[in-house]
Amino acid sequence: MMVGRPMRRGVLWLLVGALLLLASGAGVRAQEGKNGERQVQLTVLHVNDLHGQVDPSLDPASPSADKRLGGIAYLASLIARERAQNPKATLLLNGGDLAEGSMLSYLSRGVAYCRALEALKFDALTLGNHDLAWGQEALKGMLEALQSPVVSANLVRLSSGTPFPYTAPYRLVEAGGVKVGILGLETPDLAHFIASSKLRDLSVRAAQETVAWYLPLLRQAGAQVIIILSHIGYENDLALAESLAGEGIALIVGAHSHTLLPQGERVGETLIVQAGYASKYLGRVDLDLREEAGGWKVHSAQAKLLPVVCSQLEPDHKVEEILAPYRKEAKRLGDEIWGHAQEDILFAHREAAKLNQIHADSILEAARNLRRQQEGFDPPGEEAPLFGICNSRTLRANLPRGPIHYRDLYAALPFTEENYVTMRVKGSMVLAEIEDDLRDKATELAVPCGLSYKYDPSRPPGQRVVEIKLADGQPLDLEREYVIVTNETMSRKPAFAAAQDKRVLGPVQPLFFQKVRQLSPLDNRADARVVKI
Repeated sequence: MMVGRPMRRGVLWLLVGALLLLASGAGVRAQEGKNGERQVQLTVLHVNDLHGQVDPSLDPASPSADKRLGGIAYLASLIARERAQNPKATLLLNGGDLAEGSMLSYLSRGVAYCRALEALKFDALTLGNHDLAWGQEALKGMLEALQSPVVSANLVRLSSGTPFPYTAPYRLVEAGGVKVGILGLETPDLAHFIASSKLRDLSVRAAQETVAWYLPLLRQAGAQVIIILSHIGYENDLALAESLAGEGIALIVGAHSHTLLPQGERVGETLIVQAGYASKYLGRVDLDLREEAGGWKVHSAQAKLLPVVCSQLEPDHKVEEILAPYRKEAKRLGDEIWGHAQEDILFAHREAAKLNQIHADSILEAARNLRRQQEGFDPPGEEAPLFGICNSRTLRANLPRGPIHYRDLYAALPFTEENYVTMRVKGSMVLAEIEDDLRDKATELAVPCGLSYKYDPSRPPGQRVVEIKLADGQPLDLEREYVIVTNETMSRKPAFAAAQDKRVLGPVQPLFFQKVRQLSPLDNRADARVVKI
């Protein structure tokens, strides 16, 4: 048996969906096409990985002259504009990672941000790994504030097999006279991102197994079009679509990998879409549905990304009112000045940008200081070389030119729960992890400190690193034992399963803040510790 009965609120959402389907006149009526068949244009608006992004952020890649994109109030205005074009046949979906990622959101453990999100009226959202970063009780508080239907089919209680409280496996909703089934998926490798203490009594089932289990149930419930709302990442979405070829999945709305898919990507009959992260883009999919002998079919599907350009939108007043009292406390803390930037200081996820290098260097410096101060830092025997690698995705925003405020630092590295660790590993483990992080166009690039490497993205997976050496110029010895420092999240990766003497040393955020203060005034010149050939 895959799961038992959903928890109380899950049952409530399923009952509400069923009542809506029984209600007469919901949605627009299907129109007749040229050949007499009924047809409906179903619009799906989607966002993912908002990460508590309250205010606009600087985006040098903005398609507009205005480089400020995003912010929840501006996103709300854009959603309202797009909904108005097809008001009775538009769905709004959210791919998860709701609130962790901004100082304002952190101060209320996500409640303030979720109250603002409630004003957007999502038809369904799923959960991401960051939604459990503050623990299960905090997540319950967020979902109570959000008051939107949450679908998560594969996140279940070990003790009962039932879904996580406040969620249901799927939702059935009518739009344009068509019954749409929406099934949610959490990332199966949740334990890689979240400490085990926060995952007590939780299990995440495999995505393909879960979808295969629920497809017949969705159809029995009356679903005529099926959408998967996924937080498993772009590459896994591709694999899922391939594994379910012929099963009639119209759309996978993705998340987790922060991938921008301007026109989506088609795998057989399934269109996969994703809208980046941090509220910078709103995704829109228009599905031309035709009713044929076997039911409703997708005749055509068009996807696009709409940039949330602040200069072209008015902020939503209701959202601003909700956030106003929380902004006061955030402003009091955030106005403190910590340094100065001579130019915009940039971060990146696919390269070792300046802010990523500062973060990496800050944890290496801290580990070296502890080694000098603590007897017994190293196990008995020869002291091993110490260097590090860290996750590029720990950084989330640029530092704008001028005074560096506390709020700027928090936006750049917002994860209060992320620690740094040391552990004893072989050189082969380090190489394996760097190679693994070069998957999916290096979306989670390993940023080194006390180490450098060159890679060729045109080479086969597992063979992309063409040179790797320590700070003294010596090549990394794959058989030698080293002590490395890294993010706790990265230390849980499969490549380090056999690591020894793992020590959790403390949070990374204050180390980064202090390093910025130490290096101020900052310029944006980054070194060549990672070279893409």
